[in-house]
Amino acid sequence: MYKITKAEYAGNYKVLITFDDGQKRLADFYGFISKSLHPSIHKYIDKKLFQQFEITNYEIHWGTQFDIDPYDIYCGEFEAADSPYFADIETSKAQYELVE
Repeated sequence: MYKITKAEYAGNYKVLITFDDGQKRLADFYGFISKSLHPSIHKYIDKKLFQQFEITNYEIHWGTQFDIDPYDIYCGEFEAADSPYFADIETSKAQYELVE
């Protein structure tokens, strides 16, 4: 199980996320939020609302209606193009042959 222990806003809908095993991910949620047709997700296109995330039960949450599975973040589904951790994720995928 993947557990988020820390999350810090990094600007432009990006969040630096730390997991309990020490791994870090620079997640970029802009594409997901901007393309969502669901009003309870799309409203977080407002940067002030977006920045009001919390870590609850080792998951990142925006309010009570929107959260992201830590597994998807850990495996790089939201990894920012400019992330310094991107190469590590690709190496892990190749090593363990993760199925996407």
